Amino acid sequence: MNLVAPVLVPDCGVGSETAGGLMRGWLISAVAVLGAILSTQDAGTSGSLERQFSAGGRVKMDLVAGDYSIIGSPENRVHIDWSVRDTESLSKVHTRADVRDKELTITTDGPSNKGLKFTIQLPKQSDLYVRLSAGDLTIEDIRGNKDVELRAGDLRIDVGRAEDYNKVDASVWAGDLNASAFQVSKEGLFRSFDWSGKGQYRLHAHLMAGDLYLYSKTATVR
Repeated sequence: MNLVAPVLVPDCGVGSETAGGLMRGWLISAVAVLGAILSTQDAGTSGSLERQFSAGGRVKMDLVAGDYSIIGSPENRVHIDWSVRDTESLSKVHTRADVRDKELTITTDGPSNKGLKFTIQLPKQSDLYVRLSAGDLTIEDIRGNKDVELRAGDLRIDVGRAEDYNKVDASVWAGDLNASAFQVSKEGLFRSFDWSGKGQYRLHAHLMAGDLYLYSKTATVR
């Protein structure tokens, strides 16, 4: 019986290169699909709007219960982002920003028990009038008059420099009042304080239940 010796073919790496190429292609495709899924999920739980609005104006807000961040920006515009936990709730969120000359009116409505969150960017130099039923509210980098009232939640206001204010009044019915910018700290029920200076701005902050913070970011940085 004649035996045929096996022929050894040298490994030129073609198979491994092909497998590596397939693996890389699979990974790229997987990443692309994952990115598309995440993008779709984000698009289904968030929204935004933008309007042109010049610095030096007055902004009035009537806000539904939720968590809010109001942030000063160097740009002459208002930009609002919002998000909820699930896609079914997004269609129930209604946000308006109406501009009339130097006055901007912002109203929000939606399911407050669905993790509703808003980020509102405004020109840094703006006067604020804000009314919020319930939730946590943070205001930072806004220079101007501030008239803010919240029924329940935590209220944090970056006041900038204390010397920029002419008159300040703040009160909390039930909770802590921490006004480090004005060297005031009070705890308990029905706490308030009044402060007068030589600046140009007026600050009114009232909270029914929760903690109120009046601080200065610039002082914190130092």
